[in-house]
Amino acid sequence: VEIYKSFRPGDIVLAKVISLGDAQSNYLLTTAENELGVVVAHSESGVQMVPISWCEMQCPKTHIKEFRKVARVQPEFLQT
Repeated sequence: VEIYKSFRPGDIVLAKVISLGDAQSNYLLTTAENELGVVVAHSESGVQMVPISWCEMQCPKTHIKEFRKVARVQPEFLQT
């Protein structure tokens, strides 16, 4: 898994805590399940991107596509 093809800084990610970590209060998270991954991402132009597959999102303004590990969230659980 190449992390830069899955997530970018600023993405809102749905993940599962698998360990509470060490004394530094770090958490170990996973997005290995299909339901887990990026829920909201913004393009470089600041526009919220739209998922076009389970591994890509697209900016509706510029039509530029970016790789993401898209979460398979049920639409009724999303609020815009």
